[in-house]
Amino acid sequence: MAARDDAPPVLDARGFPRWRVFPPLALGVIMATLDISVVNIALPTLARAFRVPLTTIEWVVLAYVVTITGLLLTLGRVADVVGRRRVYGLGLLVFTIASALCAAAPGAHALIAARALQGLGAAMMTANSAAILISSFPEGDRGKALGAFGAMVGVGLALGPPIGGLLVQLSWRWIFIINLPLGVLALFQLRSRVPADAPLPGHARWDWNLPSAALWCATLILVMLGLSRGPASSWRSPAVWLLFMTATATLVAFFVVERRSASPLLPLDTLRGALGRAVLITLVGQALSITIGFHMPLYLEEVLGFDAARSGRWLAVVPLVALLVAPLAGRWADRWGNARLVSLGIAITAAGFAVLSRLSVAPAPALVLGGMALAGLGLGLFSVPNASAVMSAVPTDRLGLAAGLQATMRNLGIAGGAAAAAAIVASRYQAHGGGLMRSTGHGGFSTLAFAQASQDLYLSMAALAVLAFLISQRPTRGRDRSWVRSRQG
Repeated sequence: MAARDDAPPVLDARGFPRWRVFPPLALGVIMATLDISVVNIALPTLARAFRVPLTTIEWVVLAYVVTITGLLLTLGRVADVVGRRRVYGLGLLVFTIASALCAAAPGAHALIAARALQGLGAAMMTANSAAILISSFPEGDRGKALGAFGAMVGVGLALGPPIGGLLVQLSWRWIFIINLPLGVLALFQLRSRVPADAPLPGHARWDWNLPSAALWCATLILVMLGLSRGPASSWRSPAVWLLFMTATATLVAFFVVERRSASPLLPLDTLRGALGRAVLITLVGQALSITIGFHMPLYLEEVLGFDAARSGRWLAVVPLVALLVAPLAGRWADRWGNARLVSLGIAITAAGFAVLSRLSVAPAPALVLGGMALAGLGLGLFSVPNASAVMSAVPTDRLGLAAGLQATMRNLGIAGGAAAAAAIVASRYQAHGGGLMRSTGHGGFSTLAFAQASQDLYLSMAALAVLAFLISQRPTRGRDRSWVRSRQG
């Protein structure tokens, strides 16, 4: 029987040139990460354009990353049943359409809603990209493929600040319009380069564990709401405490449901030992990285008076240094082991944040650039060895689970780091006499109070990095058995 003309090409994965699948996956991850770093640069402009405070405009970032984090594991389970290319392609389509809605948003709340939809599309892509890549390569080449894929994350983060700075000079809407041609190109390449999904088995079970997914999403949203409402309404406000208490209740309920589930969304037994430590360090590392990306544009533009383009060029220091160091870190980890590089990278990151804690209202280019370069060096040194540690901590048949946990913790770190940074700055701004932080672009904004709050923020993050260093120093008892199984398999 002849195939329909409009049917997607069915490509045989066996003998299929495996690197052909890389471009559409790379474009997807670049789009998803670019939309984090490029929006950070636009936050001061968006706050001024919509005349809203920091604790409102932060949700342009939070709506995106909270949606990704909340749905990542569930959508990975959906793709197991529906098909990975189908879900990835739908994610690309949703992301591209949502980008157009973001560009057309008439106000802050409409933009936040469109960003949540964009996060849904990004979650569909993120949940499946690594699994599609891994399934296309033999075991001996997976590390090289994952390394190249991880480099694309660095490319997206590195390109975001300078591109965002240039586009914001035209209009903030262009930071979303740029996704439209990229999305169309990625969809075209996905159709021609990635093998079609295998036919669904008739006995496939649609067990998505929706109660766990709902409780997990509710917990994330409630915590982020509490962190954003606290500085504006007072941390002693009954409404704020109610948010945190409800979040605690939903988190407890999540763990109860997970323990009773035959197919838990987040297998808690996997979070013990080396894997748990590695994904926890992933979370902390992303929280540290987003702190600079989220806060530094505000400091450079509102305190030092930079325009968005100059701010973007300066902010590119962190991802560029990290991107340059990451390939070397992979080679050094092969020679000296993952643990040493992870600890060294975190220690250097802590030093970078200690330098940034000396920020003031007076321009100090050497201090700002030096602190960001140190932080980028540290983040680049530990990111690749830590990702390798995550994958080495599980047997071969659980690589997909490890990749999902890594992505979940990475996005949870971004969401938590952005919310915590905004909460610390807003609270310390009040403590230093600046009052309630309104829109930064209008009268009554105190640059001195903001600079002092910035010092407190980076000092807090330096302490967090020291804590992560101590966690990385915990000895592993014997050789990890799951690592041995993966090597023997």
